[in-house]
Amino acid sequence: MSVSGANPDGHLPSVLPMSELDEQRWTAVSGRDATADGLFVYAVSSTGIYCRPGCSSRTPRRENVAFFVTPLEARDAGFRACRRCRPDEARRRDPSLDAVVSLCRRLEEDPGCDVAATASALGYSERHLRRRFRDVVGVSVAVYARDQRARRVRETLTKSGAVSEALYDAGYGSSRGFYEHGAPRLAMAPRTYRAGGRGETITFTTFSTPLGTVLAATTTRGVCAVRIGDDVARLETELAAEFVHAEITRDDASLADVAAVVTELARGEGEAVALPLDLRGTAFQVRVWEALRGVARGSTLSYAELAERIGSPRAVRAVGSACGANPVALVVPCHRVLRSDGSLGGYRWGLEVKRSLLAAEGDAAR
Repeated sequence: MSVSGANPDGHLPSVLPMSELDEQRWTAVSGRDATADGLFVYAVSSTGIYCRPGCSSRTPRRENVAFFVTPLEARDAGFRACRRCRPDEARRRDPSLDAVVSLCRRLEEDPGCDVAATASALGYSERHLRRRFRDVVGVSVAVYARDQRARRVRETLTKSGAVSEALYDAGYGSSRGFYEHGAPRLAMAPRTYRAGGRGETITFTTFSTPLGTVLAATTTRGVCAVRIGDDVARLETELAAEFVHAEITRDDASLADVAAVVTELARGEGEAVALPLDLRGTAFQVRVWEALRGVARGSTLSYAELAERIGSPRAVRAVGSACGANPVALVVPCHRVLRSDGSLGGYRWGLEVKRSLLAAEGDAAR
């Protein structure tokens, strides 16, 4: 079932980390964009109804909305069709829109499909269809395909939990491609996080680094916490308080690889993309954390530049708050963000740690 933004049990979480595609879908729904009709339908948990994007009914609350690729999937999830916009009925429209919809369906079946061949079969040049696709859907063909791969990873992990199986089934040609694009989207449902990790199994380890003692914890999907401090007992107590209802166990052996990667990061070396993540946060926080993963080692940027990078130039203060809420120190490199005047600004784990880390990364880069 292709439900973007729904939990594995089909229920909608109260806070949704949105992909770029979902943001465009929500923009279409909130703007009643009829040109998006046929690309997807949206369902509202509070009413049990699904609609076309251009439906004239009152705009629902974002937290009550899930997106489905087709009306059939919405019905399978227990929703019923809107009587106002009649999303099950076919409508005549611009043939190029039908071509875009056909390409969407093809990418949902096979994210690595031959776009040129598909365009030719539909009677269009590849260039024209790609341009029309972006105009209608709001994202490029490449972004849409990447979103479908990430969706497949989530579905495979829900069924089997095997990361290696998930990444190859989803069409990633290498583990690096998966960790760069798929892994950051595998977020613990916010409802689960607010419930203190109820139903989650978390393993952790602690180890020494040049920055002090580090605690790293993982779920079955990836790293969910990395904390820096000098008091091991305090780090363990904080982890238990954050995930009060989760089953937490220490397992140094199984997390040896995680410890090795994080230790390299603490030295200013290594690559964070070597670790899959299980992030949990608001849509805005996830956008900030994903953008931070793209800041190269040895580089820095200001909070204002980071806000520009995620397309929210006025949200400088909110960007700073998202950096402070980063649950995985070092792996999501919030230490690479400075004030506009070049000063360090804040850092959850202490300015001395931030200063030492930036110096180590600068040395390693040189």
